Amino acid sequence: MQRTYEHLSAEERGFIMAMKQQGESARAIAKALHRAPSTI
Repeated sequence: MQRTYEHLSAEERGFIMAMKQQGESARAIAKALHRAPSTI
């Protein structure tokens, strides 16, 4: 079974920036985006 990978969208990047500025952890951001914490 082959894995597929997808780049972060501009919207996701903006969401990550906003959440980081609010002091959210990478794990919390990843959970909100349904992504792996290592992606953040």
